[in-house]
Formats: sequence, structure tokens, C-alpha cells
Amino acid sequence: MTESTDEIRNDDVDIASLLGIPISAEQQRAVTAPLKPCVVIAGAGTGKTTVMAARVVWLVAGGLVRPEEILGLTFTNKATSELSERIEKNCRSGSRRTSPVQAY
Repeated sequence: MTESTDEIRNDDVDIASLLGIPISAEQQRAVTAPLKPCVVIAGAGTGKTTVMAARVVWLVAGGLVRPEEILGLTFTNKATSELSERIEKNCRSGSRRTSPVQAY
């Protein structure tokens, strides 16, 4: 497992350009939070799936974790599908044969 720290510095990775969409300062803070479990609580349509996908892309692109070290959990099959699509589209490694995201 990749070593974790309380303060991650991964300034070389531009999240907005990796995802091809703008993200807010609040979303950026969630994406670049310390490498430990976290919970994002927000209402419908506020960008939770975007944040989750961006965090995975940021961690993998910055070499902070390997794709097989990530597990994403969602509560619906629709969210699972959307999240998997966004991650696979933006990670470009093509090395995963199965999705790291599962509905619970």
C-alpha cells in the first residue's frame, strides 16, 4: 500500500484539466483532502460523483495510490455506472478489467 501522510502535496496534477470540467474550490478541497477515509455529504446535484471521480483520478495520476488500492462505494447502480465511466475515461491506464466501484 502507498504510504499516507496528513498533508498531501500533488501540485503537478491539474484536476480540472484531467476531468475536462471546471470544479469549485470546495470540490477541490475534497478531492485533495488528506489520504485517509473521508465522507462527502451534500445534496442532490451538487457534484458528489464529480468529486469522487476527481479524487480517484487525482490520487492515481499523482502516483499516490495504484488503481487496485481504491474501492468506491455508492448506494445506487446508476451512481456506480456514472462513477465507473468517469474514472475509466479519465484514468486512461486501461489496466483495470473490472470496475473499482460497487453499489451497496
